[in-house]
Amino acid sequence: DPPDSRQIADGVRLLEELGALQRPDTATRGRRRPDTGHRLTPLGRKLARLPIDPRLGRMVLAADEQGCLSEVTVIAAALSIQDPRERPTDDRERADAMHARFRDEQSDFLSYLHLWRYLHQRQEELSRSGFRRMCRAEYLNYLRVREWQDIHQQLRRLARTLGATLNREPATPQQIHTALLAGLLSHLGMKDQQATDPRRRHEYLGARGARFAIAPGSTLFKRSPA
Repeated sequence: DPPDSRQIADGVRLLEELGALQRPDTATRGRRRPDTGHRLTPLGRKLARLPIDPRLGRMVLAADEQGCLSEVTVIAAALSIQDPRERPTDDRERADAMHARFRDEQSDFLSYLHLWRYLHQRQEELSRSGFRRMCRAEYLNYLRVREWQDIHQQLRRLARTLGATLNREPATPQQIHTALLAGLLSHLGMKDQQATDPRRRHEYLGARGARFAIAPGSTLFKRSPA
């Protein structure tokens, strides 16, 4: 059976948003009627070579422009897998206390970098079995951590083949978030200041009429930024 036409339309809309597809509305290319077909852009050709969600791939390409590729490959790889931080129902408070060490008050994205650096340090200090035991004791899924590391290595290698350069100096949060936003344009939102319903005072208005709220587990939940 063919895929649902709405899903195809959503996919095309996303690729247009990311700058991967271009719709020439006026070019005729020698024809009597306008050519309404889509064309893959140079950026789209690069995205096609990255084996991850196109939103994440767009972040990686933007990171090269922003000089924060080293950090964004870590974050993009993390976002492509299930969260390695575990919260078992019978031990959530202890798990949350363990994970709180990696929280960053500016951004949940930056928390991934703190966790990544910690794991790298501990992996160098411990044997493989010791590292596995540490992950289990600190509510981190060992197999997901390894998957995270494998995807990160793939992204770094592929980024180099596309001509991207890994930054040697640490990037600023501004650089990192600017690169991440390149893949999240339709996920932007503004606080609904006009909401009269108390249940909607913490909601945000997004693209195409979307409404959403910050998750309670986010470091930004209590700050409720505009």
